[in-house]
Amino acid sequence: MLEAMGTTVLMRIRTNTRKFSNLPMEENDDRFRRVGALLGQKDLQEAYVEVERIVNSSRRDPFTLVKCAALLLTVDRKERSDEVASMAIESAPDDEAEIVQLAIAMRGLGRHKDAISLLERVDDSFPGLGLERAKTMLASGDARSCLSILEGIEGIDADMVRCDVLSRLGSHEDAIGLARSIRDVRGLDYETGVLLLGAMLRAGSVREAKRLASSMVKDGKDADSLALKSYVMRINGRTPAAMNYANQSLLRDSRHIGALWNLALCLLEKGRKDEAKLLAGAINESSPASPRAMEILDLCNR
Repeated sequence: MLEAMGTTVLMRIRTNTRKFSNLPMEENDDRFRRVGALLGQKDLQEAYVEVERIVNSSRRDPFTLVKCAALLLTVDRKERSDEVASMAIESAPDDEAEIVQLAIAMRGLGRHKDAISLLERVDDSFPGLGLERAKTMLASGDARSCLSILEGIEGIDADMVRCDVLSRLGSHEDAIGLARSIRDVRGLDYETGVLLLGAMLRAGSVREAKRLASSMVKDGKDADSLALKSYVMRINGRTPAAMNYANQSLLRDSRHIGALWNLALCLLEKGRKDEAKLLAGAINESSPASPRAMEILDLCNR
């Protein structure tokens, strides 16, 4: 399964990047496919050379540059990744919606100051701006500032961030109660499930979390529920079981980010860094500069 993923890594280009590119769309697509294939073959040097070709042909395309910055981390080129991310900032678009998207990508790369700076260019009336600022504060480790920004912001998306903050700050009962409410309103999927299970695990309710995850699988063996079971097994040190559930999830949805993330973390526990990096690339293909992909790469490089 891991080798097959190499051929799919980074095959798609975001639609809103195409107007910036110096190359025909198909040529960049072909190059990203080649990078994915090279990663699958664990040929990091050739993958790096191909990424540099994309960079050189896409210097006015901030979103393609962000993808390249993430890929450069995959091939162990942290310094060059930083340079390319800075190039993306310098090529930032004027459109406010695209600026916000670039800020989100910078947040995913761990460049929180850049993300905040980009969001400051956007008018306060822009829909969802406050929530993106709150998410950036949380990603930077400033949970209390995040909670302050969230005051007065309503909706499920804001409640999900609020729940995460409360859990991190030790307000476990409030976090669990809010997580249950979110699940009841939005329904059970991987994100709402991890939110609730994570809050329960932080509160020390390990047995309850395991029982809940088991019931989720019994209710429906879909990709989300199996990835949730993998999450709980991994947290509890049941690495082989976690890998088994993650693989079952990926059989149902080969691009499931939660399953890819859990499987990568399990591989890291076994010292299999090259395979974990490949999974980080698969996550990045589905969600460019995903924080989960960046987390895996950061752990690989320690």
